[in-house]
Amino acid sequence: MTKVIELCPDRDLINLKFEKYQFCTDEIPIETEIDLKTDVYRLELTTNRDSLLETRLFAFHNHLFKNPYDTSVWFIDKNWVVWRFKNDKHLEQVHVIHDSSEKLQNFLYNPSIGFTSNDIVVLSDGNNCLNLLITDTQEHVKSFILNDAEPGVILDVQYVNAAATVMIVMCDIKSTSEKKITRLLLLTYSWKNVGSKDEYFELTNKEALNVNGAVEYVYIEKCGKYLHSICQDYITFERPKTKQSTNSNKNTEKTGELNIPKYCWSQDEDLITVWLTIDKQHHDKVKVNVTPLELSVTVNGKVLIKGQCQHKLDESLTTWKYEQDTFKLELYKYESGLMWNELIKGDTGGERLPNETLAAEIHSRLAHLCTNQMDNKQGQPCLGFNAEQLEECDLEGKDNLLQRIDLITQENTHLAMLGVNNHVLYTYKTKSGQAICLRHDNDGCLWIAGEVNDSDWNIKHHYTFSGFGYVEASKSNKKFCLSPSDGSYVAILEHTRYIFLYKRPESNVEIGKQWIVDLAMESCPIMGATATNKYLIILTKNKFYRLNMYDIITK
Repeated sequence: MTKVIELCPDRDLINLKFEKYQFCTDEIPIETEIDLKTDVYRLELTTNRDSLLETRLFAFHNHLFKNPYDTSVWFIDKNWVVWRFKNDKHLEQVHVIHDSSEKLQNFLYNPSIGFTSNDIVVLSDGNNCLNLLITDTQEHVKSFILNDAEPGVILDVQYVNAAATVMIVMCDIKSTSEKKITRLLLLTYSWKNVGSKDEYFELTNKEALNVNGAVEYVYIEKCGKYLHSICQDYITFERPKTKQSTNSNKNTEKTGELNIPKYCWSQDEDLITVWLTIDKQHHDKVKVNVTPLELSVTVNGKVLIKGQCQHKLDESLTTWKYEQDTFKLELYKYESGLMWNELIKGDTGGERLPNETLAAEIHSRLAHLCTNQMDNKQGQPCLGFNAEQLEECDLEGKDNLLQRIDLITQENTHLAMLGVNNHVLYTYKTKSGQAICLRHDNDGCLWIAGEVNDSDWNIKHHYTFSGFGYVEASKSNKKFCLSPSDGSYVAILEHTRYIFLYKRPESNVEIGKQWIVDLAMESCPIMGATATNKYLIILTKNKFYRLNMYDIITK
């Protein structure tokens, strides 16, 4: 059963006295400025890939990647050279993904880099090439080509020590018959012959997960069994593990027996009606349990229906009654007009009945499309829409969902409804987990998911960025929003030129500090950025900047 949790901020960490951020005239020094030998690689969208999901994925792609285990930063240039910058104030070449003699074409996504330890790094060229780098204690780099890769962008990488496997989550955009969706591709590689000369990585599992809308955040737990995500719809598996019904073990083809459903259900735009056959003598022993995401009906401890619903219910309006030997259960949809394909996810024991009233209404609405009579009425012609044009409308107004998914059972273990406005401000990976800053009213609350077990999920509110939720919402030209691991400041970077910096206010402070940095480069977009406790690092098409934040923040 999915455990619905509520992310309630710690009231002791909320500053009710805070009023505003005030501009400071202190200059933030650029400590390092490096002219790049070759421009940073950047893939532009083609005209036939103009959906909202693809535009979003390309527009907000960060070309600068921070290793959380040693705070080094990495990027890839047009010659497919992988560069790394450490604290020694110079760039060093680490690896070359493609040789200059290779004929390369038809790339689908921008390159990306993922880190799972200080020694293991995964590189994607955005197409079909995945490289894994292992660095030994003497800084020697050994590279491996990972087979069966697919085009996409790396979202997270996790090394599972107990199984000696590397798990990679990649994101791409796929077309369905109706519109485009986000696909998460989960690749698991086993490390064979570890430490020997002939060691290699072998693909042992490939799992595809689909979601309507954009994915804000993905994280794999260290044990490799659970996946966290924030998106606007439930994640579904392309190859679901179906639950066997009570009659599934009977071979109806051989015996000729009728496969009688455990229950029947029907729906209209607002209501789902479920019918079950229950003897009158057991009417007083029926127990119904309805939550926003789950439904169970039991009689004398015997389960008739139990599982996760396909979509959300309004449990407060649930009613039921008896009609002779039939138990009638009425469930109200949380989202009116949303038609369900199944009542319980993966349950094949029920039968969906057609709704004659709804079918008649649909027929009347569409009758003009198949009539033999000409419509002589003068008026405005009907407008046609491409399904992709409705993507933004489909996403608008939907709740953000924070899900914890068991990758073995393919079920949600925990779920938090974040609401419409409590979206992700920024995330970053730590050595022990993942940090998520979520908007809460006018503030930004930082949550960290710590070590967990199968039943408990330890996600805790650590600190608050007072007023930052309101500030972030006002930046219409925002490209990146990021913060260092100590949370001392947060930076909003626009697509070109301007950077807005905010120091995290102390408790009970009414006025916070704000700085504005002008890179004075209108024609050169900001392509990447990362934040460390001491520096804000910025990558443009042909320059690398490092701003000293420590001296300003600690004043």
